[in-house]
Amino acid sequence: MDGAVSVRTAEQLREAGVTTVADLEQVFPGLVIRTRGNRAYANVTARGMSSPDFYNPTVQIYVDGIPQLPSAFTQPLLDVERVEFLRGPQGTLYGRNAYGGVINIITNKSDKGRVTASLTAGTPESWGEIAGTLPASADGLFIDVAAKAEHAFGSVTDASTATDNVDSATDLIGRVALRYQPIGGIFDGTLAFSREYTKSHEELYLMNSEVQNRTYFSAIQGPIPLLERAVNTVSATANWMLEDFKLTSISSYQDVDITRDIAVGPGTLMSFPESDAAFSQELRLAYDGGGPLTGVAGLFYQHDDFTRDADGYGSYYGPSSNAVTTNSYAMFGEATWQVTSAFDVTGGLRLSYDESSVDFTRYGSNYYGYYAGSFSNSADFSSVQPKLALGYQINDTTRVYGLVSRGYKPGGFNHAVTYPQDEEAYDPETAWNYELGLRTATPDRAVELSTALYYINSTNKQIYVGPVGFQVIRNAGAAESYGVEVEARWRATDRLSFGATATYGRSVFTDFTDPTTGQNYDGNTVPYAPNATANLSARYLLDQKLIDGTIALDGAVHFVSKTYFDEANTLSQPAYTTVDASLEFAWTSGVSLKLFAENIFDETYVTYSYASGANVFSNVSDGRLVGMTLRVSY
Repeated sequence: MDGAVSVRTAEQLREAGVTTVADLEQVFPGLVIRTRGNRAYANVTARGMSSPDFYNPTVQIYVDGIPQLPSAFTQPLLDVERVEFLRGPQGTLYGRNAYGGVINIITNKSDKGRVTASLTAGTPESWGEIAGTLPASADGLFIDVAAKAEHAFGSVTDASTATDNVDSATDLIGRVALRYQPIGGIFDGTLAFSREYTKSHEELYLMNSEVQNRTYFSAIQGPIPLLERAVNTVSATANWMLEDFKLTSISSYQDVDITRDIAVGPGTLMSFPESDAAFSQELRLAYDGGGPLTGVAGLFYQHDDFTRDADGYGSYYGPSSNAVTTNSYAMFGEATWQVTSAFDVTGGLRLSYDESSVDFTRYGSNYYGYYAGSFSNSADFSSVQPKLALGYQINDTTRVYGLVSRGYKPGGFNHAVTYPQDEEAYDPETAWNYELGLRTATPDRAVELSTALYYINSTNKQIYVGPVGFQVIRNAGAAESYGVEVEARWRATDRLSFGATATYGRSVFTDFTDPTTGQNYDGNTVPYAPNATANLSARYLLDQKLIDGTIALDGAVHFVSKTYFDEANTLSQPAYTTVDASLEFAWTSGVSLKLFAENIFDETYVTYSYASGANVFSNVSDGRLVGMTLRVSY
């Protein structure tokens, strides 16, 4: 496959301390994941391509081929075999539209019985996980089961009540699958069900002067908030092997129910419950006849029903309900022709059609014209997305490639209505992606290197405009993102190894004037798109006879340059660096004990800020995490 692709195995993720989707930014180049107020939603940025509207994300996330709803992105990683990160538009390979990239999570599917259990005792967070596979018959029938529980004890103090750790959170997730996978069979299939339940008090917006102190004032700012999220997912996957063809069907249904009560002033919580339910169906046909031509083609359909209710506010406006319905259709495919033993050409095409409707109802009063009255509307959008890639295999370990592809992010309606202009649909955002890449290694693969130069020109940017509380999504001009990304591994000795990922570039507006204020932002940095990120890691296996196994020292340094939170570039988080370290004892019997410290120097930084009048409020990051993990595998 040509294009920038990174893969991390379960072992590599464990070594790096990655336990959730949000942690993946610590191991992948050019990936930035920032929560936006609460853990239900996050802004995922790839190569400087971000989406201020988290209901319509730039990067798509899949779990075993099942597209995840945006409100389910920030989930724990459960019984993972590996995670893949593909940068750039991926619409010719995946059913769900992927504008800026894909995070593909693949869970364990063993062909024999197994049990793995781990328990982590830490502060300010602890968690436990158990997973296994039970052979249910001799002809290839298996039952896969996994469950995980996490509890964050919190680190923010409510100064008004002298209560510590008011930002606690609990996350429970479980999955069961019935899998038919006979050896040498022409058919395999999986029926799976998963459920996640989250309860969190983390949506605290601290005054900027109190960020370093991690202090909240409930008497002034309002009561401690509550977020509850329940995610249910049902899926059926089937594969038929038909000589040179493989036919795959992926059917899924996912629903997310959210209770969200946030503080809006002294003694006042406002409720914004949401529900989102989506059914998707993907059919794909892959061909590999052992000759010069290989390819894949597919069809995709998704139906999504979203509703969001909102409390009224005093005598200013009454409660409201917003419903957005979306239908997405697509045909996609790509084929690779091996012109010579060293040179190949890949061509791809995607045809997309999306239709969306909104039905917003305001109940009761609506004074001063500040907030929308009732309305309904509908719109539809279509797109053609081509891809062309050329690859040349210089030798067994070195390959160069170049590609051009077009990305498409559908238009639609604002899911969080606040203003009459939300009746109008915003148009699709599109981008041309240009990339030159190199993958190489020494003959013994002691050194491995992947690097890419990219340039992305995006138009019709979907941007929130207007003051906080009155924001609408509008298509506002153009932007460009360009840079270089590097991924390297060096096995210096049998005991010492190093890893690195890094990106450096710019993502700036080239033609953007806020239609509500007339202010021009040309040359400003796109929000949530730092110019530079870097992750450096080292692992050393001690020369020892203390245990029957290995003792390993791991260390990592993570750097993120200055990050802006608004188009005006007035709100930002300065550059920061965090450091991790761990010591792991791993016995050959399958038992391991790991002592770890993440963010050793307790670096405090903000993940989101907004201005209200003369005040700035921010979400604070996690602080230092210290603990130990006991893991047993059989």
